[in-house]
Amino acid sequence: MFALASPKDFYAPSYPAHVPPAHRRPRQLWGHLPRRQGIQRWRSSGASHGGFEVTDIVGRKVTFDAQPKNIVLSESRHVYSLVFLNKDNPIDKVVAWGEDLQKAAPDFYDKVLSVAPKAADLPIIGSIAKDNLPIETLVKYKPDVFIMTLDVYNSAKEKGYLDKLDGQKIAYVVTDFRRDPVKNTVPSVTLLGALFDKRKEAEAFVSFYKKQVDPIVEKVKSLTSKPTTFLWRGPGVNDPGSTYSTANLGAIVTATGGTNIADSLLSGEEGVLTPEQVIASNPQHIIATGGEWQKQKIKDTAQTSYVHLGYKADEASAKASLEQLKDQPGFEQIQAFTNRHVYGIYHQFYDAPYNFIAYLTFAKWQNPEAFSDVDPGKVWKEFHEQYMPWKAEGVFFTSV
Repeated sequence: MFALASPKDFYAPSYPAHVPPAHRRPRQLWGHLPRRQGIQRWRSSGASHGGFEVTDIVGRKVTFDAQPKNIVLSESRHVYSLVFLNKDNPIDKVVAWGEDLQKAAPDFYDKVLSVAPKAADLPIIGSIAKDNLPIETLVKYKPDVFIMTLDVYNSAKEKGYLDKLDGQKIAYVVTDFRRDPVKNTVPSVTLLGALFDKRKEAEAFVSFYKKQVDPIVEKVKSLTSKPTTFLWRGPGVNDPGSTYSTANLGAIVTATGGTNIADSLLSGEEGVLTPEQVIASNPQHIIATGGEWQKQKIKDTAQTSYVHLGYKADEASAKASLEQLKDQPGFEQIQAFTNRHVYGIYHQFYDAPYNFIAYLTFAKWQNPEAFSDVDPGKVWKEFHEQYMPWKAEGVFFTSV
């Protein structure tokens, strides 16, 4: 069943052209080595192209005798990609999924229902991390492949769940838009395109994505000034000072010409800075993430509410919610507030291929003169017109 692959397949990963050298890390440093250095072969229940092989983002090579017909998604947020891979039926081939999208981005979920009403009837699976996804549940849906995010894969590896998948001969692959979006966005979309038999659509998106991202990253190389930025993760719904350093949107702060203050203050990829640390750092810019979080509980430690962004937000509510962030004691004295360099961006870009908008907005916000020709609003509208099954509505980024 397994054919040994060369070690170089796992220790010398290739990187997209837009990945800056600082983010080109040996895979073993991330602790995501493939479980077996081999090629895994699986039989699928349906086909249009015959057999094919994919390489997932942890370096595992998986071959299929036929095109997958029944697919289970560990997280429903995989639909962020499926809506542009298959505008007519984004949930085609999906037989079960997680319930994360419904809770984290209800505005996006409502959009999915508007074009694929049957999504409301898809069976919900539990979480490996929370120990409420019995292997028998997956077996029941007879998946040709189980698609996991990197976080889910790491939980599965830690909890011995991979052995259960192997024992039931359930094929699995790993995607990542969350941990290392700079490196993994393009290969993750390509992987999903292959599994859902939407290769041309995936290629079209990748071409669009690179057209937006690559010029930003290239111009950053010539910048002599890289202003300081505090990336405020979900104010109101998280502890004050929650942020990302080298991972997630924090990596995009750096890739677009900023100096992320968390890089020198956190030992890990994410964490919480004290308000005193943020005030002492006196960042030149603050970028806060927000969403449609009316139903989420405000954190007991928070001194502010959330930033209102998404398909149902309007400019007035978005700006007002951004203005109230200065209610965090002491933050009104930070130069980002006094100079009006405070910005808001849709939180779900942290876990979606739409992070190209983060590249555009972060670059323009942090270095407005260098990127004066960048128009994120125009790009977002054109993206919807060309690739999405609905029109651009609401507010996904704003400033005070």
